[in-house]
Amino acid sequence: MLGVPWAGWYYFQLGLIRPAVILFGYAAVSAIALIQFLITRRAALFQTVEVVLLLLVPFLIQGMAGGFAGSGAVIIWSILSPLCALMFYGARWSLPWFAAYLLLVFVSGIRDLLFVADSGPQSITTTVLFFVENLLIVSCILYMTMRYFIRERERAKAALDEEHSLLLKEQEKSERLLLNILPKPIADRLKAEAATIADGFSEVTILFADIVDFTGLSSHTSPEKLVELLNKVFSMFDQLAEKHGVEKIKTIGDAYMACAGLPVPCAGHAEVIAEMALDMCKALDEFNQERGPSLQIRVGMNSGPVVAGVIGTKKFIYDLWGDTVNTASRMESHGLAGRIQVTAESYALLRDNYTFEERAPLEVKGKGVMRTYLLTGRKVAA
Repeated sequence: MLGVPWAGWYYFQLGLIRPAVILFGYAAVSAIALIQFLITRRAALFQTVEVVLLLLVPFLIQGMAGGFAGSGAVIIWSILSPLCALMFYGARWSLPWFAAYLLLVFVSGIRDLLFVADSGPQSITTTVLFFVENLLIVSCILYMTMRYFIRERERAKAALDEEHSLLLKEQEKSERLLLNILPKPIADRLKAEAATIADGFSEVTILFADIVDFTGLSSHTSPEKLVELLNKVFSMFDQLAEKHGVEKIKTIGDAYMACAGLPVPCAGHAEVIAEMALDMCKALDEFNQERGPSLQIRVGMNSGPVVAGVIGTKKFIYDLWGDTVNTASRMESHGLAGRIQVTAESYALLRDNYTFEERAPLEVKGKGVMRTYLLTGRKVAA
């Protein structure tokens, strides 16, 4: 509504009737368009009126008020037209309005050269005031408008950064959860490709461990305490698996399955599992001394080829298949409490660095008579 006092100044102080009428008309048309917008909530008419009037009114007033010098370069107000177009219509559709502004400035300059001989009836004081007024007000409007958009952009960026940070945290949680289910190389492959993941490994060593007489223990232990006990024991085994670089495959009831030599093959897979098996027995002894319950485990080991892959699309796991897996399970189920039983294949890989007791030939379900060994410890260097 600056047009009303501005028109009054032109009319009463300077005697410029036509510029005053134009400014009064500008104020009236803007008010009508604003009322229409407030009633209908449709901004299209109001936006168009403001863009057109902001472009033409300063140009007309400058021509009637003595050109650039006489009006204080009032045409500078027209820059608000492409600026409003930029806000209302976007970058692409604001270009024609900016081009129109440049054209009107050029036309104003030509008009001054051809038709304006001096600064008109205004005194030098009035001319200076015009320049100062126009430059100050337009500069303030431009600055505050740009400041508003920059602040909004900063707020939007801050909100986006916060959302991105929350997204990263959720992604990290999902990543940790996925890595608790799958080995990292397998998880990376699963995220990168939708194909079935299945690999063959020619040499790995598998470990099965089972709590002795777990059925009897569960019959006189509450479910809460039983799960708490299993969690403590298996968490202890998980720490040993991480320490030795062993890949935990899964737990099945009170049984614990782990493997070395996959998903990344390694030459010393048998030694890695042997070290973990010995540490599991030692850790369980310490656990019994500290906490009271006298738990024992049977441990079975076998070395050989396996097939490994991811099964299913829901509640999927990384699992192993093959005769090597079945035989390792048999070594555990046919083993002795508190002992580590290994097959001849694992024995051949470990005999140079570990001590063993050979068992009598053992009838193994599904395998027939097998020669097995009990791993007792590490050989002491001479």
